[in-house]
Amino acid sequence: MSQTPPLAGLHVAELSGHVAGAYCGKLMAGFGAEVVQIDGGHDAALDDAAQTWFHSAKRRLPALPDRATLAGLLQSADIVIDAWGVDALAAAGFDAAALRGLNARAIVCRITPYGLSGPKRGWVADDITLYAAAGLMHSTGDGARAPLNARPRVAELTAGMNAYFACLGALLRRQRDGGGDDIDLAIAESAMDNYEVAIMEALALGRIARRNGDQHAMVPWRTYPCADGEAAIIGGPIRHWLAAAPMFGAPELLDPELATMGDRIARRAETEALMRPWLGTQTKRALFEAGQNAGLAWAPLASMPEALADPQHAARGYFVDAPGGGRMPGAPFRLQRGTWDDGPVAAGEGRVGAQTPAAPAPAAVPAGAESGAAPFAGLRVLDFTHDWAGPHAARLFADYGAEVIKIEYPGRLDGMRGGYVEKIDGHPRFWQLHRGKQSLTLDLKIDAHRTVLDHLVRDADLVIENSRPGVMDRKGYGFERLRTLNPRIVLLSMSAFGASGPYARYCGYGGTLEAISGLQSLTTYDGDSRWFRVREMDVMNGIMGACAAVTALWQRAGDGDGQWIDLSENETTGWFVGEFFLQSSRTGTQPAPLGNRHATHAPQGCYACLGDDRWLALCVRSDAQWQRLAAHIGGGATDPRFASTAQRHALHDELDALLADWLRGQDALQAADTLQALGIAASPVTNAGDLLADAHLAARGWLLQVGDDRLPGLPFRYARGGGAVRHRGPRLGDANARCFGAAGQTPPDLDPASIGTAYATA
Repeated sequence: MSQTPPLAGLHVAELSGHVAGAYCGKLMAGFGAEVVQIDGGHDAALDDAAQTWFHSAKRRLPALPDRATLAGLLQSADIVIDAWGVDALAAAGFDAAALRGLNARAIVCRITPYGLSGPKRGWVADDITLYAAAGLMHSTGDGARAPLNARPRVAELTAGMNAYFACLGALLRRQRDGGGDDIDLAIAESAMDNYEVAIMEALALGRIARRNGDQHAMVPWRTYPCADGEAAIIGGPIRHWLAAAPMFGAPELLDPELATMGDRIARRAETEALMRPWLGTQTKRALFEAGQNAGLAWAPLASMPEALADPQHAARGYFVDAPGGGRMPGAPFRLQRGTWDDGPVAAGEGRVGAQTPAAPAPAAVPAGAESGAAPFAGLRVLDFTHDWAGPHAARLFADYGAEVIKIEYPGRLDGMRGGYVEKIDGHPRFWQLHRGKQSLTLDLKIDAHRTVLDHLVRDADLVIENSRPGVMDRKGYGFERLRTLNPRIVLLSMSAFGASGPYARYCGYGGTLEAISGLQSLTTYDGDSRWFRVREMDVMNGIMGACAAVTALWQRAGDGDGQWIDLSENETTGWFVGEFFLQSSRTGTQPAPLGNRHATHAPQGCYACLGDDRWLALCVRSDAQWQRLAAHIGGGATDPRFASTAQRHALHDELDALLADWLRGQDALQAADTLQALGIAASPVTNAGDLLADAHLAARGWLLQVGDDRLPGLPFRYARGGGAVRHRGPRLGDANARCFGAAGQTPPDLDPASIGTAYATA
């Protein structure tokens, strides 16, 4: 198959403000679009490594252009990424009506902290306040300490990927009917996708998640000390645990009282005490190999320099030379027919291949879709995935109009259906992760069931799977077989480590990938603190999977051919810390810990407020902002020693004490209102319950009433519509009668005795 840049010929105007816009633009530029970046002032807060990472392969204008030049860029753009901020483009003379008059076919994605409507429309934000506002910070860190900010820009990067997915979805709809669109993407709402399970369980069960030092619900499922650091010791896939447990040299781990995951959860302290002695004698690399050879998703807890030197990355050629020196990740995923280019673009030059017409001629409306229907109307997705990342990727397509059929093997159901056969339809997390989908049960050892799947594949557009490489081939449905049935099929394979390299056969969950990728090493209170997980890599990897799939679908819209996508979740996790890989490769060291502080701005932190576990996050981003805040606080805050950013950095401990004293007796939301009135980024550190009662989210109608259920809202909104949740996650086999009947087959009898769960011990 020949390879071409999948987005070649697309013209993108990136109005850079929040990093979310830059991340969206990076994906577009790397896959071949001509991206012209116009900085709205945010780049000054990014160091050289971050600017290189976020803006590689773009044409960067050296200064804000005059109105005529800006008008020309907007007029010729297929996509406008507007991340300058609420009303900033309108202030430059291009409000929504003017822009639409200038370019009726443009896809305009407006990325703002809190959206284009609602009481917080004008609120300002930075990474820490967005992470706090989305509920994620409340669940990060040590339960006995303040909530901890994620060093990776979780909220911004989530929004950037969602923006990319939204824009390409709008392009596919435009390719059908010629119409442009306006997208309202609130970074905080987009980031709340990472908290979807916590929000869903708060809605359905009244359960409020809280940070707990990374103590997972299952046992073992976290990092533990070992001879030379820590390793992620994951007790899954659960069916492999008992066969692997003898390596601990503790026969008690094989006792009937600890035989099931439920037993180990009930006896957490006992289980961990039996594990720790042997773990303490092993190196983290030895544990990695021992666990994976036993079929368990273990991994070393790696620093950034260690991750840079990982042999899996070397074998797959993951890191590439960066402009200005150093190494950074290359493509986030590997398209069989699509190329990626990180090369710098000189001012005034276009991209290689940019003259190739990319926008396909308007196509016939897909079967099942009408002109102007939802972006993915008429698209059929077969979802073979399990757990979280893969299901989230498929869920996004369901949210925006696709028919998504979840393929389930009744002998071993998705772990999100739980461990009890009588409760397989009753788990709120399953309702959320599989909302809008149908359920089809198949046992591919049975000929009639293969006939049903063959029938579905012939009319399908996308297959998503997240098994280890080779599993789909062994089932008889690898890419070559799928392509024989349907030459237009796109297959997205979301394995832990990719389809090649020494780790290809290894398995992984979110805890595995955060540890081995180096990402976990960045989030810590200080140099003496352990490293913490963030919230939530599974979701972020799922969104990147959706980005991969929609890229291939756009390429197919131009030439009619399907393709296979090799996505390594280890590599996509690394993509979320690309700037830190570049920094570390240049210095040869681990990036210094920041805790809740900022590398450039000061002060930044998280401070206790009135009430139990109530906190406020704030970020002062200029001397002028500090002067306003100091005048409001009065007293010692007005000390001239705090006048400059450099001075405030040097005296950050004093400022933390001063701000802690000022905020201790205040309501967090009222304090945030006060600070926002001063133009200072601030937010309460919200929990899931706060989000359910949030007046801003209520004003925007974010929570969705779906039948008798309330569900978390959508990550972005199209002005032309098309985002909707039709129903909660399906009952097991709810599509059996229809799908078996359409293929001329008799649906199976789902006898409870024939159903098994992922929690089985073998």
